[in-house]
Amino acid sequence: MPPVFDWNKHWKVTCEPEEARKFATKMADRICDFMQNKRINLVADYGCGHATLLFALARIFPQTEFYGFDVAESVIQRNKERALQLDLQNLHFEQDCLPSPHRERTFDLVVCFATLHYIKEIGRAVKNLFELLNPKGYLIFNYPNIYTRVAYRTDIKPHDDCMKKRFALVLAGENLLSLNKIKNMLGARPKKFYSSIRANIYVVIRKTI
Repeated sequence: MPPVFDWNKHWKVTCEPEEARKFATKMADRICDFMQNKRINLVADYGCGHATLLFALARIFPQTEFYGFDVAESVIQRNKERALQLDLQNLHFEQDCLPSPHRERTFDLVVCFATLHYIKEIGRAVKNLFELLNPKGYLIFNYPNIYTRVAYRTDIKPHDDCMKKRFALVLAGENLLSLNKIKNMLGARPKKFYSSIRANIYVVIRKTI
């Protein structure tokens, strides 16, 4: 059984890497374009981390309510304090985790970026994220696939125990998805939202009912 990565401890002592911050800012621009001319009033980000994406979107769409969820209490508390300091009253943070998120509310848009790689029951997680959508809502996420596993096995150094522990499930091939698997699970074929390489594909699926 792969070792469990301690995200609460990680975010207590780790700042968001600059590369990750820049990519989140770029994805915020893409999500912003996607949201234009759509009825999106409630947005959730599962595995929000430092929530660079949400802080950017909350400023652009002050009439939309944004919710960030993460398993790590440390990063949730930090985000709450920052949202209060910036007076972003439409930005909220709560502790929650996959594969079984709480279902106290539903959303018009759910995003889940760089998070499913750490979930063993990845199929159940994707199904439950889809169930969080309102009718006609959208789910946007990326996921580990066979190319992700090959890339990680090549890129992660043999002595890098932290990264090997962090991506143990992907390295073991225990939580890999494909477009066909996602289609069969949800009954709808995902469409490409963004991808630069085959190892990191972002898709969008709309809930038709």
